[in-house]
Amino acid sequence: MTHPVLTSAAMERAALLLVDMNRSHLDHEIGHLLVAKPDADRIIRAAVKVREAWAAARRPVIFVRTHHRWNSDTGEVIDNRNPFWMAQHKAPIPGLAKPRKTLAVEGAAVTEVVPQLAPRPGEHTVFKHRYSPFHNTDLELLLKNLGTETLVIGGVNTNNCVLCTCFEAFNRDFRVVLMPDVCASMNGADYHDASLKLIEAALGWLVPSADVIAACGAGGTA
Repeated sequence: MTHPVLTSAAMERAALLLVDMNRSHLDHEIGHLLVAKPDADRIIRAAVKVREAWAAARRPVIFVRTHHRWNSDTGEVIDNRNPFWMAQHKAPIPGLAKPRKTLAVEGAAVTEVVPQLAPRPGEHTVFKHRYSPFHNTDLELLLKNLGTETLVIGGVNTNNCVLCTCFEAFNRDFRVVLMPDVCASMNGADYHDASLKLIEAALGWLVPSADVIAACGAGGTA
């Protein structure tokens, strides 16, 4: 099945944007800010299939990764000094029952994309320091140069980085398509579900990954 929004014209000028598919969120051997293991397995499995279909269709694949610069003298992050973010350190993470701490520093293994989705030659990576993949990054310039009009999005966490990505893309007049089965939240299913409702009501289309794969194979609907 191909979703009606994924027309041939939309697919021709579409890019796949995978947000924070990092070991921090998805690798239960070394991660800390983890989505539940069944969610991690589901996301990786679905994303691998979408990525393969997307690559076969020769459309752009973009990974967004988060890392922070670290001051080893003070033991503090340099480039995220938001008061709320700083106040949350060592506090319990809602839904996760772990204290929040910064491990995603520049060069740390947890910032890597999970091995199953490791970026390939010809694919693109954008590094961000906030929830938004557009804020002080070259993502918008990259999308402009690729001729992108539609963003097909998946990633973690649905209620912060993915939600912010959808808002920011909407505000820049991109067609927003979110794959709900390629998303999850470390804060739990309630946060994930609430974010999906908001996105569907105000920002873009919710399209299962199977429909996206079908559109890749069919070149989109007529």
